[in-house]
Amino acid sequence: MRSLTLKTRIILPLAIAGVLVFVIGSYFVSNLEARQRNDAILHEAEFMQAHLKSLLDTKAEVMGASLHFIAQDRQLIAAMQAGDRKALLALSAPMYERLHQKHNITHFYFHDARRINLLRVHKPEKYGDVIDRYTAIGAEKSATLFSGMELGPLGTFTLRSVLPVFNGSKLLGYIELGQEVDSLIQDARTMLHAEFFMLVNKRYLVQSDWEAGMRMLDRKSDWDMLPATVLVSQSLRDAPIEALAQINAIHSGTGIHILQEIDLQGHRYWVVNIPVNDAGGHQVSMLVMLHDMTQLVAQSKKDMLLFTGISAAISLGIFILFYLILGRIEQKLTRSRQQLMSENKIREEMQERFIRQLQDEQSKLRESEERFEKISASAQDAIISIDSEGNISFWNKAAETIFGYTQEEVLGKNFHPLIVPERFREAYLKPFPAFLEMGQGAALGKTLELAAIRKDGTEFPIEIALSATLLAGKWNGIAVLRDITERKKAQLEIERALNIQRVLDSILNISLPPLMLKEVLLKSLDAVLSIPVFSLQNKGAIFLVVKETLKMVAQRNLPDALLRSCAILPFGKCLCGKAAATREIIFLNHLNEQHEIRYDGIQPHGHYCIPIMLEGRLLGVLNAYVDAGHVSDENEKKYLKTVSDALAVVIERKQGEEELQRLAHNDPLTGLPNRSLFHDRLEQGLALAQRHQQNFAVLFLDLDHFKEINDTFGHDVGDVLLRETAGRLLSCVRKTDTVARMGGDEFTVIITEIKTPESAEHVARNILKALLEPFELNGTLCNVGCSIGIARYPEHGMDSETLLKNADAAMYHAKRKRNTFCSFSNNLQADS
Repeated sequence: MRSLTLKTRIILPLAIAGVLVFVIGSYFVSNLEARQRNDAILHEAEFMQAHLKSLLDTKAEVMGASLHFIAQDRQLIAAMQAGDRKALLALSAPMYERLHQKHNITHFYFHDARRINLLRVHKPEKYGDVIDRYTAIGAEKSATLFSGMELGPLGTFTLRSVLPVFNGSKLLGYIELGQEVDSLIQDARTMLHAEFFMLVNKRYLVQSDWEAGMRMLDRKSDWDMLPATVLVSQSLRDAPIEALAQINAIHSGTGIHILQEIDLQGHRYWVVNIPVNDAGGHQVSMLVMLHDMTQLVAQSKKDMLLFTGISAAISLGIFILFYLILGRIEQKLTRSRQQLMSENKIREEMQERFIRQLQDEQSKLRESEERFEKISASAQDAIISIDSEGNISFWNKAAETIFGYTQEEVLGKNFHPLIVPERFREAYLKPFPAFLEMGQGAALGKTLELAAIRKDGTEFPIEIALSATLLAGKWNGIAVLRDITERKKAQLEIERALNIQRVLDSILNISLPPLMLKEVLLKSLDAVLSIPVFSLQNKGAIFLVVKETLKMVAQRNLPDALLRSCAILPFGKCLCGKAAATREIIFLNHLNEQHEIRYDGIQPHGHYCIPIMLEGRLLGVLNAYVDAGHVSDENEKKYLKTVSDALAVVIERKQGEEELQRLAHNDPLTGLPNRSLFHDRLEQGLALAQRHQQNFAVLFLDLDHFKEINDTFGHDVGDVLLRETAGRLLSCVRKTDTVARMGGDEFTVIITEIKTPESAEHVARNILKALLEPFELNGTLCNVGCSIGIARYPEHGMDSETLLKNADAAMYHAKRKRNTFCSFSNNLQADS
């Protein structure tokens, strides 16, 4: 029964554990395999998306190059400018044939400057309509080549490129090329060995037009087959309607999404949805990819069966092996039990011998006491014994060395007033009566860190271990003491280093969020001033170098008089200026002649002024206040220098980030907001005006005679004129208004919170007056002037595009007279 019980207790839990391990392992293997399949399908979908984008970009580049080549044909451009459709068709028809044969170009257009179609080379009979596609509007807004994929009324996609054509600065019209891209789906099926279905959102189609187009293309045209989309292209003959309907219902994201598994025609497919956007950025279509996973799933099942079989065989082998081993162990236990019984008899005989030996040990005890005295004399720790009266009864050599008293000076004297500091004596004596009575106390059996005094009166830290022993019916105490002065110093250095590291980590973490440099420096200064191991006051400042001077950008708790005096410091002035000039740490623990800047009510104090350096470059100075009489050491300076180095890294990175931000949103020539930032400010102004029911105005300016000055004096002088113009424009508006350069000699102004229409006109008069003042260019006084168009919100438009267009139209009307302004009106719109 015993052997059976032992085997049951060991083998049964082992078998249960084996089954659990197998089940858990199978679960994780299955999940891992599923994730790997998922990742592989997602990778293929991302590759498909990237491949389609690459093909479209390549085709767009080819069409762009073709458009630029076509625009070089002077006869073609002349016919376009004259609006001669017959000559335009005669010149462009051969081009279209070559482009169609060589690059599969299917669309060839000519539009005038107002985007009204002059000629469809591929359909000459259709013309005169306004082209409002995203690519045409994008070319109009950007004034350069604009390409993109657009959804047609038939549910097919066309890759279009539109090039605006200029004669000097005058817009003549647009040339457009287009190419059908439906064949890309079949190419993708051949490349990836997958099935594809193209679904188009019904919001972007007209049912009748689409059905007519599908019949023309000899394709199925079931508009009601899917609830929100229509199927326009497929590589598999029979479409999985139910699966496509589910995909249509559940997918609303903008990224690639693996949706589900489906069974179709005896195959297992994984369904992947790839969103497709048009040139306007709208998700108009979804490309559904069906990846055949039939063979992979079958192979996975085979592998799992093989894994199960091998695991079962290994488990059975381990079970049999353990069964045999346990049998042998039981045999050994039986033999060990018999051996213990025989050893018990031997142990009784040994006890008799031990009694005899005990008598010998008593004599040896006396020898041990002698050895103890010798050992205690050579010990490095102080060993002190006190009797029941609290008087010292033992004092070894180490105690003499640590405390300075000889054994003769202390024996018989009370322990507490001799070595315990006066401020702790009452607390030490309070539990002593309980110790004398019962030999108990909270400090017994523990190692404590306390303070003690030497013979010369100096106080130092000790580590003490107390124990109690009963001698002649009375409790005596034994104390082992160790001088831990050096250890405390080492701990202080470690604590200081840890605090510095925390501050460095804090500074680096503060710099990670997208904060302005001043905010980062304020928070970093707070972290530095809060270092507990330094005796820093909660006062200080951080200066940055600005053109060989120091500028205070962050401060804490400095008086107003000092803020005014120290806002800008030249190198060499006062302590911070001297630190900047010498690139050395300046420390003073009192006020003297070096502290040049004083104010009424100044209190005694000291300073650390640490230069903030990076790769030999001075970035600024860290100024920290300390108490008067503060004692500095090299480690403290070293740690503060480490803090300043961390600040240097943060300052360098933040200044770089702010410079990149400025370059991205400002015109490099004038420093004014560029076109991108102007549109952002205009959208913000619209949002604020709509929220607060306010009015504002947009002014569109074009310099008069700028081209003549540019041609006469050169582009460098033209750049000087543009920069001076920017300065004069800024002087005519408020800080809350925006002046931007749109390009060339065109500027825009946003005037916020206008009360009456005359407010905008008043600003326009000021601008005209400012720009009528002669400009001194290359030693010559030149009169320039400008033409200004004004559009007011909400009177002349409710959105940014309308306002800017109407201001532009008003400016061109003012351009007829020059050096004047014109407000937009409905009559002007009709005239335009």
